[in-house]
Amino acid sequence: MDIKQLRYFIAIAEEGQITAAAKRLHMAQPPLSQQLRAMEEELGARLFERDGRGMQLTEEGRALYKHAVRIVSSVQEAADEVQAIRHGLRGRLAIGINTLSDERLPRILRLFQQRYPNFTFSIQQNDSAHLCQQLKERSIDLAIVRLPLELDGFTLHYVKSEPHYFVTAYDCDEPGGSISFTRMARHPLIVPSTEGLGLYQLIREEFMKRGLEPNIVCECSDITTLMQLVSSGFGATIVPETVVKLHRGVPVRKYALEGNPSPALFGLIGHASGWVSKAAQAFIEAYREAGSKAAE
Repeated sequence: MDIKQLRYFIAIAEEGQITAAAKRLHMAQPPLSQQLRAMEEELGARLFERDGRGMQLTEEGRALYKHAVRIVSSVQEAADEVQAIRHGLRGRLAIGINTLSDERLPRILRLFQQRYPNFTFSIQQNDSAHLCQQLKERSIDLAIVRLPLELDGFTLHYVKSEPHYFVTAYDCDEPGGSISFTRMARHPLIVPSTEGLGLYQLIREEFMKRGLEPNIVCECSDITTLMQLVSSGFGATIVPETVVKLHRGVPVRKYALEGNPSPALFGLIGHASGWVSKAAQAFIEAYREAGSKAAE
């Protein structure tokens, strides 16, 4: 076996289909099938069980996958380290961020850049499900996602909690700095998610726990537009603290939620193998350090 074959095997294992793996590898399906057969013949073992249109790793296949990821990653890291020694520590780090983001990210990137000034970054914003797919395809190194989220197949490197706030137009006549779910149920609500997913589901569950039904009049996944709608008086919203901090210039009022509702959670995740490059590991350390300082 060679490195190319191991890369092919990893793609098939992660995609669960020859067709999808071939598309990911930008190659035709027949040569990929031939490479898989050659590997199985060389090893004298069946690496996959064919199940309808899908493919599942056998016990032998799972053992090979574990080693294949380490080998391919080590080869890439070795090449990166040689280049780093030759040119000074440098590289490119691709980070995915959820549409609700993390307001600490600029500080974390500055901290990272102070230590590794020759690195460049690719920052891609998308919903958490799409970021997970990008991680699976290894088109990004790490992702900041909103939880809860199905994390089978990913490694959770860091998790942080924060409160939710009820946010209204600045001229709202709601009294006090906090608000009950009963009072919130009287307001038209703009939800920063789509039905059945993420924050939308969390908000509905919190109301249902109290025997209430939220008056949802709009779903809006673009946070800037959502905050403008709230500011105009079109409706109120419930968002994590990060969103309020990122839109300090928008004229709105915020209220703490009464009744100890579930906090907002977000996490830094990586690929299922748990392996990360030295650059990604340095970013994880900077991310954790920023979290420790915020807690002090």
